[in-house]
Order: sequence, then C-alpha cells, then structure tokens
Amino acid sequence: MSRRVLWVGADAYPLQNIARARRFEIVPRRGYAVRAFLKAEILVVVLGAVALAITENIGDSSSPSGLATFAALVVMALFVLNIVKLVRRLRRPILHQLVIETSSSSDTAVVSTDVKEVNHLIGLIMEAIDNPQAEFQLQVENVHIGDQINQFGDNNTGKKVNW
Repeated sequence: MSRRVLWVGADAYPLQNIARARRFEIVPRRGYAVRAFLKAEILVVVLGAVALAITENIGDSSSPSGLATFAALVVMALFVLNIVKLVRRLRRPILHQLVIETSSSSDTAVVSTDVKEVNHLIGLIMEAIDNPQAEFQLQVENVHIGDQINQFGDNNTGKKVNW
C-alpha cells in the first residue's frame, strides 16, 4: 500500500488532495521603513528643541546645566536608536513562501530566503504527484514570521514577540 503523503513537520498532506504548489514572495516594505524613520527623526528633533527651550528657561544661559546635558544625551540616544532600527528594517531579506493548495484550503508550508530551495521543493512535490514511485526526504530550515503565540490546554506560554 502506498502512503503517498507529503509531511511538512507534523502536517500531513495526502498527495491526491494537493491541487497546486506555488511560491509567493514577502518583500520588505523599505519605503515604509524610510518614511517611518524620517517621521521618528522629525519627532526627535522637535522634542529635542522643546527640551532645550525648557532647560534654557530654567537655568543660567551662560553655562549648560546638567538637565540640558541629559536632554541632549537622550535626544542623541533616540537618534541613534532610530538609525539602528532603520538599518535593521532595510537589511531584511526577501522571503519566499511555499504554499500548498488543497481542494479545501491553502497553507504556507515553508518560508525561506532561498528561492532556489523553494522552487526545488515545488518541483519535488509535483514529481511525487506525477510519479507514484517517487520518494524524497529533505531537512529545510524554516523562518518564522511575526509573533508566536503558543497555547496548549491551560498552559499558555504567552506571546513571544520577534524583533
């Protein structure tokens, strides 16, 4: 008896139920990242100007006060933090999803940064559908996107935020 089942982790897809396997791209929104960076930097500059104006009115204008120095350090730290966030967002790779569509639904089976690997998997799945004798087994590193929430019975592990 032929099992003719595609296993992806703990998920099983009977090959006769697979209607299509295809690839989608998840492209980082780099334009959005730059706009968000510019908005944040404008806010930092405005807050820095307000803090400077407040600290100048409080103390003696001939010498910088400790409060003015602290405000300047906070503004610089926020400026650098925004630059780091921008660089991280701009360095995000394009991700490729292997989507398996069955007669009832479509599921993302694998997400990878390697387009060749996803295309190779699609080819292997189609070969297994066409050829009942075909067998293959692969270990694929999967990328998790977004927040991860695990709930098993009453044992809630909480929300794990991916930065």
